[in-house]
Amino acid sequence: MTDFDGPASSGVTKRTSEQAVAWSAPPPDESPRRRKAGPLARLRARGLGRQDAIFLGLASAWIIFDQLTKVAVRESLERGEHWELASFYRFSHIANDGAAFGLFSGSGVWLAILPVLAIVSIALYYLFPPVDHWLTRLGLALILGGAIGNWLDRLYQGEVTDFINFIHFPAFNVADIGINVGIALILLYLLISDAKRSATHR
Repeated sequence: MTDFDGPASSGVTKRTSEQAVAWSAPPPDESPRRRKAGPLARLRARGLGRQDAIFLGLASAWIIFDQLTKVAVRESLERGEHWELASFYRFSHIANDGAAFGLFSGSGVWLAILPVLAIVSIALYYLFPPVDHWLTRLGLALILGGAIGNWLDRLYQGEVTDFINFIHFPAFNVADIGINVGIALILLYLLISDAKRSATHR
């Protein structure tokens, strides 16, 4: 009984206690690694989900739709030519070196840079953290598709092709529709969220 309670027993008890502390404590480098994990690391850990695939697919589809309509216009009409389809509407081939609806015409360099900044901003906002509501996902996908569609025009044509031309209203294109509808959807989501928060606090 004395030998069991002697120095050897104390040594075993000490080693057992140290092992228990070691097992319960996190590895020394684990917490810093988690703190240092950047957005790309979080994206890799999260992976590409179904909602992400839908988002990217919708943005890509809008880009393709936009570019196909513009190619059809350039192939069918000379620049400045138009077809009268109704008293209030004509199908036109208009070269726009400005922003949407012909705004800021002549500011070529800035208008070439701004879509890139918009695309990067949308991608960062969507990915870090991902947007959860379907309205914001849909809106951002349309804005992204529209921004890239018009940016591709500036990159390869030096100008944007507009063809939807209502009388007494600036001409626009499919990309512009995506951008404006996308903004409207995001504003709608913000209004709905604000109304829900107000109802909760009552």
